[in-house]
Amino acid sequence: MQEHLKKVIECIKQAQEHGALKTREDVLTGYSGKALYGTLQLLAKNVLAEDECYLEIGVFQGLTLLSSAMAAPEKTFYGIDNFAFFDPEGRNEKIVKERKEKLGLANAHLINSDYEKALENLEKYIGAKKVGLYFIDGPHDYRSQLICLLLIKPYLSNNAVILIDDSNYRHVRQANRDFLFTHPEFKLLYQSYTPAHPINMTETQKKAAIEGWWDGINIIYKDPNNELNQFFPETVEDRSLYENEHILHASKYPEHLLFVSDLLKRFNFYFLLSLLRKPRELFTGKFRSTNTYSEDLPVNDFNGSIS
Repeated sequence: MQEHLKKVIECIKQAQEHGALKTREDVLTGYSGKALYGTLQLLAKNVLAEDECYLEIGVFQGLTLLSSAMAAPEKTFYGIDNFAFFDPEGRNEKIVKERKEKLGLANAHLINSDYEKALENLEKYIGAKKVGLYFIDGPHDYRSQLICLLLIKPYLSNNAVILIDDSNYRHVRQANRDFLFTHPEFKLLYQSYTPAHPINMTETQKKAAIEGWWDGINIIYKDPNNELNQFFPETVEDRSLYENEHILHASKYPEHLLFVSDLLKRFNFYFLLSLLRKPRELFTGKFRSTNTYSEDLPVNDFNGSIS
């Protein structure tokens, strides 16, 4: 097994065991587990080449972007976010810039843009650099997840590492699997999941998630030499979501149903979801079988090629 791949595996194992290199919890806060941003830090410091860069989708308040830049000050880091989500007061961009200044990080750069537009014109921002480390933590709907994987392909270095947050969600894993199946030069290297979404965790589970992977992780390795086995995250063979969307358009009164659908989009969906999530019994029974949460998913599972 080539040295680069060995280093990547060792970084994951070290972060899994020891967590983050540097935390600066007095400055940096956010929604990520220490194993997750510890892996990003170790990969940035020990694996990312001088002529490569780090790129992330979904900056929020800068925890992963700035902690990674802090661990490898000689490397270049970019974060894409138009701050359209989880920012009701419109303060997150300012928070990121203030934290960057407080930490004295000249190597971290914000790209304030819609992720799809930015990825379609990425050379405008990163020039001739290749992306050696790519972290996806933006919109996690199926299409957004898949587009984030498809559009980055021309910009990836030969042995790029891709980390995908919130892989507890079945639609995220489905997008990852569809990408891996249709692009065999990429392999799933590592997967780990947590027992539930953090909003539904017990305090004990949440403490473990903060030290670990928060809401699940898939790590993909660009494998042009085909050194790793083909390996896929577990998904559910159920296409009803997509089939029902088609039926909606083909119904007798589509304009009325689509109007309701549009209202739901405009409504504060996350607030509605938070209300629905409060009764824990809603997420028992058949809801568990959708594999959105991970009681039946593997934990700390490396590709079978790794001894």
